[in-house]
Amino acid sequence: MHEVMPAPASRRDARPHPRLATLHRWLGVSLGLWFALVGLTGALLVWRDDVDAALNPSLFQAREAGPALDAGEIAELARTRHGLGRVERIRLPQEPGDVYRLQVRAGPGRVEAGRIEAFIAPASGALLGTRSLEVHSLAPPHAMRTLYDFHRNILLGEPGSNFVGIAGFLLMSSALSGIVLAWPRQWRRLQRWRALFAVSWRANVTRVLFDLHRGGGALIALVLLLTTATGATLVYLNYVRDLVSRFSRVEPIPVLPFRATAAHVQPLTLAELISRVQVQFAQQRVVEIRLSERGLTGVLFQLRAVGDVHPLGDTIVWLHPLSGELLAERSGRTRSAGESFMHWLLPLHVGSAFGTPGLIAMCLAGVAPLLLVGTGLWIWWRKRPGERLARERAGQRRAPTR
Repeated sequence: MHEVMPAPASRRDARPHPRLATLHRWLGVSLGLWFALVGLTGALLVWRDDVDAALNPSLFQAREAGPALDAGEIAELARTRHGLGRVERIRLPQEPGDVYRLQVRAGPGRVEAGRIEAFIAPASGALLGTRSLEVHSLAPPHAMRTLYDFHRNILLGEPGSNFVGIAGFLLMSSALSGIVLAWPRQWRRLQRWRALFAVSWRANVTRVLFDLHRGGGALIALVLLLTTATGATLVYLNYVRDLVSRFSRVEPIPVLPFRATAAHVQPLTLAELISRVQVQFAQQRVVEIRLSERGLTGVLFQLRAVGDVHPLGDTIVWLHPLSGELLAERSGRTRSAGESFMHWLLPLHVGSAFGTPGLIAMCLAGVAPLLLVGTGLWIWWRKRPGERLARERAGQRRAPTR
C-alpha cells in the first residue's frame, strides 16, 4: 500500500511571503529594462529646462543690452517680421539673459510643418532659431522633447500612454511588494532597522548586492511610490478628474460667454491684458501666456509667486480678450479640494512641490530602478541553481514511498 509521508517540519523560511517574493522577482525580470529606462528618463526630465539650455545655448541665451520688448510686441514680430505663423503660447523671460519661447502653429510658407518652437531675443526681437515640436531625434535641439515623449508614451501616442500607465501601476506594485518583503518582522527593535540598511562588505558579491538591493530599495521606497503613483495617475488624468469631481468640484476650462459687440470695438492688445493681470495680481509675475486657438476660451495667464510648487506657478487666470474682464481664476484662494488635488499631481511627480531637495529626491528615485533592477537580476541569476536544487529535493521528500 502506498502512503504519502508528510513533509518534515522545516525551519521558518527567511522570506515570510513566498508568493509576494515571486511576484516581486518576476516583475523585475520581465519589466526590469522598462523600469530602468523610465527611471533614467525621468531623472533627466527633472532638470529638463536646464539640460535643454545646456544642449542648446544658442537658442536659450540672449547676450544683449537694453529694455525688453513686451510679449505683445514679440508676438507681433513673430507673425510679421519673422513670418512664423499663429502664436499659441508665449513663455516669458524670468531671469537676465533668458529669451522668449513661443509655441507657433507654422504658417504655409514655413519649411517646418505643424507646431514649432521659436526663440526670440527679448530686447532686439531677433529670431535666434526654431525647432519642430513634432520631430523625435536625439540631436541636441530635439533630445529633451524626445525623452519626454518616450517617458510619457514611448513615442507611440495614445496606445503608448496606456502601456506607460499600466507599467506604472506594475512598477508601483513592485515597489510595494519590495517594501513588504524588506520590512523588519520585529519592527520595534532598533537593531532590526539598522540591519535593514547594513551592507556585509566582506561577504561574497551576491550577498553584497542583496544588501544594496534591500537597503537602497528601502531608502528610496516612499519617493519611488510617490513618483510611480502620481505618474500613473497623470497618464489617466481625464478619468481621475471625473472620479475626483464626484467628491469635490472640479471646474472645466471656462468658455467665452457669447455677447454681441459693435463692429468698431477692437480687442485689447496683449500688452493691455498683461497690464490688467499684473495690476490684479501684483505679487505674482507672468510666466506663460496661452492664446485661444479658436477663440472659444479666454487668454490664459500662468502666474508664479515666491514659494509656488508648480513649475509654472500656482495661479492661473483667464481674461476675456475683448473686455479684459476676469473670466476665471484657479489659485490657492479659489481652488476646491478636488482642484487642489489635481493641481498637486504634477509638482509631486517632478519633485518641485518640495523645492530643490524634492527635485534631488525625484532624480535619485529615477536612478534607483537601474540599481535595483541590476542588483535584483544578478541575485536572481546566481540563486537559480540553488532554488532548482531545493525544488528537486522537496519533490523527492514528497514522493510516495513503498
